[in-house]
Amino acid sequence: MPNEKDESHEGVLQKKLREATNRKDVLQVIKEAILEIISLKITTKVIGATEDEKLYTQIDLLQADRTNEIHINFLKDPDLAQLREFHAGQVKLAEEDIQKKLEFLETLGRTLSSVIEELLRKDEGK
Repeated sequence: MPNEKDESHEGVLQKKLREATNRKDVLQVIKEAILEIISLKITTKVIGATEDEKLYTQIDLLQADRTNEIHINFLKDPDLAQLREFHAGQVKLAEEDIQKKLEFLETLGRTLSSVIEELLRKDEGK
C-alpha cells in the first residue's frame, strides 16, 4: 500500500513530463525518473510504531550497493521475528525484479537515443 508521499512523487514526475514544452524540459524529467528507477527501496513498518521503527533496504542497481536499516526493536523483540523474515522475503523478491528493471532501462535508453537522434536531425534540417 503506497503512502501519500509515494503517490504524489509519481504524480509530480508525470505532471512535469506532460507540461514539458521543449527538449531540455523533457530530458530533465527523464534524468529525474532514471534516478528514481536505479534505486530499489524496500520498507517494512509496523503501523502505530514511531517513524523510525522499520526495516529498510535500499539497493543501488547500478553499483549493486545495499543499505540496510533495522530499528533496534526488530532485533530485540522475538515477536517481530516474523516481520524480519517477511522483509527478507520482500528483499529477495525485489532482487528478482532487478533483471526486469535493467532490461527496461536498456529498452528505455535505446528508445530515448532514437528519439534524441531524430530531434537532432530535425533541428539540423531547419
